[in-house]
Amino acid sequence: MTMSEPVEKELYIDSVAFSYDAHKSLLTGGFLQCKVGDTVALIGRNGSGKSTLMKILFGTIKAKHSYIRLNGRRVKRALSSKEVCYLPQDRFLPTAMRVSEVVALMIPSIEKRNTILGHVIIDRIKNNLVADISGGECRFLEIMLLLNQSATFILLDEPFSGLSPIIKDEVAALVLSFRKEKGIVISDHDYRSTLSLCTQMVLLQNGTCRVISDKRELELFYLPEGTFPDPT
Repeated sequence: MTMSEPVEKELYIDSVAFSYDAHKSLLTGGFLQCKVGDTVALIGRNGSGKSTLMKILFGTIKAKHSYIRLNGRRVKRALSSKEVCYLPQDRFLPTAMRVSEVVALMIPSIEKRNTILGHVIIDRIKNNLVADISGGECRFLEIMLLLNQSATFILLDEPFSGLSPIIKDEVAALVLSFRKEKGIVISDHDYRSTLSLCTQMVLLQNGTCRVISDKRELELFYLPEGTFPDPT
């Protein structure tokens, strides 16, 4: 690579080995690749290790072995680079602050702050304490704040969990609006919402990852037969 060639933006993890105890391995060959413009659906049953794989990639859990590469360079954990943000399943915003104060704290750009506070969902709760807003409103706020960070890659763990259909649609629209400038990984049991957004599908099963080229393949490994009718 010459000095004039731009570095390709890519988040990559491979050869992941992880176990919570000495007798059973959870991950034996986890693999994930995400580039700018990608929306990767990480799919799998409860307990298959989806959240664990995300946490290893981000850096909040240490694997027995893993190979992580960010923008062409090997890293031990992505969080130290400030190029990757992670949405955990649990709330993470300070509950004693007002929504508008949290936005000001996390978003340096005044233009972005105004855009966030002007959104129909955020506008009606901006003067409320985070402790007093609903779970769905808080989840939407968290996702919007992360997507508006300067990070190139966003890991979303259960972004649709517990959301009303209206807020699910707003989250989907939000993710789509950032697709061109970021790489996004989504893991959620609401597979319909997740698959509607994705550009690639990865099934985590028996400790390893399988790239799925056609969503009907999921009926062989994960979903009931007939979930996706043959096109007419």
